[in-house]
Amino acid sequence: MKKITRKLALLLSAVLCVNSVQAEELPLDQAAAVVNNDIILESELNEASADLSANLARRGRSIDEISTRKAALEGLITRSLVLQLAQSQGIALTDMQLDAAIRQNAAQNGLTEEELLQRAAPGMSAAQAREQFRNDLILNEVRRARVRARINISDTEVDLLAKNLRAVGSVEPQYHLAQIIVPIQGNNAASANAQVNSIRAQLREGADFNALAARYSIGSAAAQAGDLGYLPETQIPVPFLPALLKAKPGDVLGPFRSPFGIHLLKLYDVSHDAVKPITLYDASHILLQTSIIFSDEAAERELKGLKAQIESGQISFADAARRYSEDPGSAINGGDLGYATPDRYDPLFARAMVALQPGQISEPIKSSFGWHLIYLKDTRIDKDSDDAYRQKARDLIYRRLYQEESTAWERELRDSAYIHVMDPILVKADIHMDQDARPSPVLP
Repeated sequence: MKKITRKLALLLSAVLCVNSVQAEELPLDQAAAVVNNDIILESELNEASADLSANLARRGRSIDEISTRKAALEGLITRSLVLQLAQSQGIALTDMQLDAAIRQNAAQNGLTEEELLQRAAPGMSAAQAREQFRNDLILNEVRRARVRARINISDTEVDLLAKNLRAVGSVEPQYHLAQIIVPIQGNNAASANAQVNSIRAQLREGADFNALAARYSIGSAAAQAGDLGYLPETQIPVPFLPALLKAKPGDVLGPFRSPFGIHLLKLYDVSHDAVKPITLYDASHILLQTSIIFSDEAAERELKGLKAQIESGQISFADAARRYSEDPGSAINGGDLGYATPDRYDPLFARAMVALQPGQISEPIKSSFGWHLIYLKDTRIDKDSDDAYRQKARDLIYRRLYQEESTAWERELRDSAYIHVMDPILVKADIHMDQDARPSPVLP
């Protein structure tokens, strides 16, 4: 609750300053919105709006101030809700874990740690950038863990798509799309249909699709102004494909109905790119799991000692894995995990693995399973075997389902929240975002 306490203290101190120093007019950092127990400040909303506007400009998009501000607030609300969920479930990163993650990310991107933090949080102090980076990691891990748990992919689906991919060959159409989803509240489809008709009328009158996506979308989709980027044909939901195959760039398609609401799509471009080959990683690992009596610090210290012994030739990685690793499935094989794609692993593990060169051993890293040493033995490119097509098919299905389930998860998180918007610009523009879910009591 540190973030919430800090904001409440900031507001209180500003009020006290105004009361005690009548002759001096001090600018107040007022609340822009309340989200359950959290307060989003005007300064945060102003900064998020400026960042979103700059990001859209870099992609050649420009939308009006109100739509930009509303979309930025949507992103901040989603961020707040996910961080509150993480906090309520005791999900956190220690300073040691944060230091390790910063080192790994910097190495993977060929940057110094200072450069990485400056890119992650431009204009912030080093301490503020570290907290921003910490929150971003927690956000990503909570989202991935919750959404992954909702995804089930059958072997039949994989086999069917793999067969189709092999038939298509190495070239596959990719569609640059933007999307507006109007959610259906309860069984009130009439209200959603009326909103979709209003949006279509505005589009016919020349309104910008991205601006409408920013204004009417919910959650993180709003902060992207509806832009989905380029999606391969095999990743497009089947109900959308017949219309998309007949469309030309600039066309608006829909409405389409799905379990997530009513969709409108805009096609910007079609490209025909070769399917990317799959990189497989042959890695081994040593896993140590922490407990009440075996701390993170102790696990990291023990793995550092093991790494030093392995690199000095006192013990081989395989023998160390057999003797010390607490992953029974791989320990018996000297820690060997075989050839696999990174998405088969925990994201923190995968990020550290792909940063290695063949023959390298990682620093101790922590994943959701415990602490690891990773030894990358080899990589290879696979583009024409049955396994490669199956892996490509599984990856495409996973990405499509991840996007769909992420939208549904965000919506469920949002539906259970108390939201009250006080930002004067949005209130004056008659932007309605309030929800009357019962708020939890403010905690210290």
